[in-house]
Amino acid sequence: MNPRYIYAKQSKVMRALWNFLTSPTGAFLIAVSAILIGYYQFDISRPILKYTSETTEISSASGSDDFKIHINGKDYPKIYKTELTLTNTGEDALPGNDVSAIGHDPIRIPIPPRVKVLYYGISSSGTSEDVAAKLIPVDDALVITFNYLNPDNQITVHMYSEDDYDNYEIKGSAVNVNQITQAWSPEQTRRFIIRIALGIILFYTLFIYLYVRRHKPLPRI
Repeated sequence: MNPRYIYAKQSKVMRALWNFLTSPTGAFLIAVSAILIGYYQFDISRPILKYTSETTEISSASGSDDFKIHINGKDYPKIYKTELTLTNTGEDALPGNDVSAIGHDPIRIPIPPRVKVLYYGISSSGTSEDVAAKLIPVDDALVITFNYLNPDNQITVHMYSEDDYDNYEIKGSAVNVNQITQAWSPEQTRRFIIRIALGIILFYTLFIYLYVRRHKPLPRI
């Protein structure tokens, strides 16, 4: 194949690409891309607190002395164990001093009036090693205090109750943290990413199609 033909074809493609990038449509898509990237970087460059909650039933063997549920001097035939994990998924650490004080909006686990918690505590195995955390009962809530939460650090709380309740939440606020949200499952995250990716692809495809259609050479007569 003639090298001049290849060079001419490549030059034509490069000119078309340059014309597209310098057109109002290309400039608009570049600006949108910059805004999206900037917003994403701004959004994650702070502490982001999310929590997970899981409640499981624990039953003693009927008529057997081999297994007993013994809490605070009393045996229970059945209890419910709840595990709540608070994680900093952002890119900035959260010092404990930046959390709203008790009496305002501390990081806490609200306990419904009908639920009686038999035992609660910080899980050493589920809590990051460099995090010193403790629980403080205040009114109808367990307040979580800590020294700091680095990115990817977590605190896990275990609670035991006779009540079948699985809608526990972690609430509160801190500097640069307006709310604490429940973490998505891997499947929910995958579906969200797919929808966002498809939306972005369709958005860009539409504008590129309109540009190409508008600049398509007219047929020769």
